[in-house]
Amino acid sequence: MREYLKIEFKHFFMNKKNIFIYILLTFAAFFYAYKVAPAYDPIEKVDREEIEARYLTRQEFIESIEKRDNEDIHPVTIQAYHMFSEVNPLDKARLDALDTVDLKKYAQLTSEWYFKTNYMTYYNEHLSYNSRYYMKQRELAFDRGFYNSLEQYARYGAYAKANYNLSINQFEQRTALQTVERLLNGPLPIILITCALLLAIDVVLKDRLHPSVLKGFPLTDWKKLLSKMFVAYIGSLALFLPLLVGFVVIGMQSGFGHFQLPSPVFTNISEWQQVGSFDMMTLGTFLAQSLALILMWFLVVIAVVILCSVLFRHEMVNLAVGTLLIFGERFYLSRNVGYFWDIEKVPTSYIQVGRIVSKQYNFFLASESLDYLLGIQLLAISAAIVLIITLLIAKNKRFMLIK
Repeated sequence: MREYLKIEFKHFFMNKKNIFIYILLTFAAFFYAYKVAPAYDPIEKVDREEIEARYLTRQEFIESIEKRDNEDIHPVTIQAYHMFSEVNPLDKARLDALDTVDLKKYAQLTSEWYFKTNYMTYYNEHLSYNSRYYMKQRELAFDRGFYNSLEQYARYGAYAKANYNLSINQFEQRTALQTVERLLNGPLPIILITCALLLAIDVVLKDRLHPSVLKGFPLTDWKKLLSKMFVAYIGSLALFLPLLVGFVVIGMQSGFGHFQLPSPVFTNISEWQQVGSFDMMTLGTFLAQSLALILMWFLVVIAVVILCSVLFRHEMVNLAVGTLLIFGERFYLSRNVGYFWDIEKVPTSYIQVGRIVSKQYNFFLASESLDYLLGIQLLAISAAIVLIITLLIAKNKRFMLIK
């Protein structure tokens, strides 16, 4: 068994396709760290010039209204006057906090600022969120602005209570660990799981190239399949090594951050005015749960590829089934779909790992049942079922690996 594993590991890591995947991922990590990460321009950021411009414009408006007779002013203008009079002192205090580099005070004031401005915007048709929300996904712009404002309210509230040193990079989520958090809420899980699929796609079918060598091992087919699954899983874990290169580069540029930084988790939209719709977990917990889901996805994808290899013996079938598994959610997920379907019962609903852990999907899909632990359970059950089917089929001589 040990010798067979050695040969499998050698074939796996000497496979030109696999080497290319590792090299490509390393290059992507370098490129992201040197080019993309430094150019990151968040919509919600610490921009003193923007705050000052907004404050001065509104203050001029407030002073002009105060000089006029209210009877001659339109009610909407009066409404704007009262709103701006409430918010503008906060902007002035935020400017003062930045000037004195009192970041904890800035965090406290900014948390309050997000709560008030979000409340005003949500209930006033004459106001809108940051214009950059409307530059893409216009149909979701209002929802994204609402969600992100509440998230910032919760995040800055946690910063205001922090017992560690604060920085602008932390506020803008530029540190290395926070960059990983942002990527996990974006494309990184799909990229890693797709790479795992490509690594495993020929782990069984490559035996056609050297059948005589493998016939010399007195192992049953199911033991060989388990060995291949183990090798492919270890090879998938190695995908994290190229990412470490980019992580170190970003850390040297913007700081590494730490695991105690806040990571908001969406709770219940009906209570947002009272509790802000967010609980708070640490960044370390978010990363650990995200990693657990990704590792479970590796197991599911590899198990499915091995089953397809035994049944169909064609790499294109493996690729097609794996692709459908990874991108299957796109066929049924849309805004508020959770009202109509029990999407939490479908394993493919958990492919957007970061959005599951942070429960962003609970908001955008209108489902309170999507949960990290449920996702782990569904994926584990799916992997177990696929593995059992594979091992049962492997005992049938019709599906022998080497004939």
